[in-house]
Amino acid sequence: MGKKTLLIGAAISFAALTKLPVLAQSPERDFATYTPSVAPTRIALSDAPKIDGVLDDRVWQSATRISEFYQVDPTIDTPPVETWVYLAFSEDALYVGVHAFDDEPENIRATIMQRDGDVWRDDMIRFYIDPFDTGISGFGFDVNSLGARLDRLIQPNRRPIDEWDTIWGAAGQRTEDGWTAEVEIPFRSINFDPDADGWGLMLTRERSHKNEEYRWAAIDQSLQAFSFDRAGRMTGIEDVNRGSGLELNLQSAAIATRDWIRPRADDFELEPSGTLRYQFTPGLTGLVTVNTDFSDTPLDNREINTGRFSLFFPETRDFFLQDTAFFEFGGNAFAQSPNGRPFFSRRIGIVNGQNVSIDGGVKLSGEFSGFEIGALSTLTGEADGIAAQNLSVARVTRDVFGHSRIGIIGTSGDPTGNTDNSLLGIDYLYQDPSFLGGGRLDMDLYYQRTFSDLFGEDDSFGARVDYPNDKWRWTLEYRQIGEDFRPALGFVNRANSKTYEGNWHRRFRQSSGPLRWWQVSTGHARVTTLDGDLETREDEVAFTVETAGTDEISLTLFDVEERVFEPFTLPNELVVPAGNYNNDGAALNARSSRTRPYGAELTLEVQDFFGGESETIELELLARPSRFLDLKANYSREDISVPAGEVTVEVGSLDAVVNLSPRLSISTQTQYDNLSESLSFFGRMRWELRPQTELFLSFAHGALIEGSDFGRNFRSIQSRSVIRLGNTLRF
Repeated sequence: MGKKTLLIGAAISFAALTKLPVLAQSPERDFATYTPSVAPTRIALSDAPKIDGVLDDRVWQSATRISEFYQVDPTIDTPPVETWVYLAFSEDALYVGVHAFDDEPENIRATIMQRDGDVWRDDMIRFYIDPFDTGISGFGFDVNSLGARLDRLIQPNRRPIDEWDTIWGAAGQRTEDGWTAEVEIPFRSINFDPDADGWGLMLTRERSHKNEEYRWAAIDQSLQAFSFDRAGRMTGIEDVNRGSGLELNLQSAAIATRDWIRPRADDFELEPSGTLRYQFTPGLTGLVTVNTDFSDTPLDNREINTGRFSLFFPETRDFFLQDTAFFEFGGNAFAQSPNGRPFFSRRIGIVNGQNVSIDGGVKLSGEFSGFEIGALSTLTGEADGIAAQNLSVARVTRDVFGHSRIGIIGTSGDPTGNTDNSLLGIDYLYQDPSFLGGGRLDMDLYYQRTFSDLFGEDDSFGARVDYPNDKWRWTLEYRQIGEDFRPALGFVNRANSKTYEGNWHRRFRQSSGPLRWWQVSTGHARVTTLDGDLETREDEVAFTVETAGTDEISLTLFDVEERVFEPFTLPNELVVPAGNYNNDGAALNARSSRTRPYGAELTLEVQDFFGGESETIELELLARPSRFLDLKANYSREDISVPAGEVTVEVGSLDAVVNLSPRLSISTQTQYDNLSESLSFFGRMRWELRPQTELFLSFAHGALIEGSDFGRNFRSIQSRSVIRLGNTLRF
């Protein structure tokens, strides 16, 4: 336990060297009821601005201007610099102009040019709209001073979907007094209700080089910048051109594959694919896809399982990420732990670790008559030992009682073809933006049941209550999963279980001095069988501080009890026998500010581990020496010693992004682990020739590295090269 003592001592020493001043007073405005409103100026289509980042078009002289922003981070106050946002619209598009004044223009952070990159690291603006005025969901558009773009779907009780993409334009530039930007959002690129009397609107400026955040609405540190709690209003968007609603995306890919293992085999094929979209109503879109293309999908982050239960890998394929918010079930209940999810899109097209073609599919998503609808049906191709399968999911939700939502979900089909499998579920989401006159409260309730000709019927249900506020935060959750609950299109890695969880934290914000905030938190979990036999008990306490420069350090102490009823196997065929184990330990995490051009994150963890010991080190290094280059290196090592033997697990990766312009980038992924001794490389060039046309070039290579001599023992397994051109036609 000597290493644990060192970790504790380091954290205590850090805290002792810092002074903890008190919070500053807030301005006298009643922000709890403050709801600003704005009406963009209507302009003729011929007066539309040129999107070049320069506010010299005539339209900006007459456009509606917003200048009343308030600082919300690090404290609620009047901003030290001004922010002007101009709003106008024509029959075709909504236009946004930004003039972000700065008294330190030489220090403005402008490092990200990649589409859908970490724009938040830079000085930037967030423009978020809720066109259906739901108060809980909508679209987000982030732009930095270089014109780099990030678009995202905002959904209730879940993280934003950054992988969502639509057609829009933006440009930006540095100026002598700050920076400027221009944004164009075509009305054909978003769904909205043309009869609505207003849209929800959130405007947020991140002044990253000063670690400050300014907002137009939702002036509350407990509210997230990408939510619509206490959002402002945008009115007057009417009589606009949405087109015929028909959109055709055509793609053609040339794919060359080489299997290096003798007998060497080469293959070349041309793979056309297409997607037809039609907007049945202003809010409801239908889609038909043929021979869906995933050739440019990046690699999964490599992980080695050193635990008792299977790992969960997130979805990375664009086809399934688009409109994913309409299929989400259970709210926050599955945001932290996916165990028991009714629908997991990676079950479609990936079976037993092998890719399976998707020959065709239909999708319906959007809003209709107050209902939100998500329906998907796909036909997968044949694979080794697996016949073609029809796999379907349908989801319907409706807002009720103001900030509440009720929904149902159903799935049908088994990707393996082994069973006739289906699922039905119902969930209820409740949100109170001002619980008992104070902070926000979220509640999720759900029930689901599976039907299988092999396993019979069984159910799963749960409830979660979140008080996700800045000063006080707590969560309570209960989850039960039946022994035969088997959603073939979902994810379960721990059946026959009851889970009780609770956590709490108290944050103390500082108005000045070396710290931005410090907090104390605790977490507790109990997992039992359905019969009540204890399987897992976890208790932890953590102390965390964030400096004024947004560096962060935390110390966590945890007490874990594991009861293993059946032996399981660790890497290197190390068997952990049935028995009771105390896996106590401590972890120290230190992370530098993500807004700096160079940064690092280090995690050290030591614990008792199934009758032995485990020591883990994780290191991440970040470097952005210029706006043209973004580098990230990761290394993790876990040394495990148990009565059955010892094993060392090492995983390393290097990601590089070369940004030639906001429309042209080259990204690479390289990964290696010592157990498989395999090296994987994936490179992709993405070139947006124009908003409707994209060119992708990708190259993937897998190899084995054996022995100590790298050059002599590098053995290639497979190479794959892809050229793909896609074009979108709108009518």
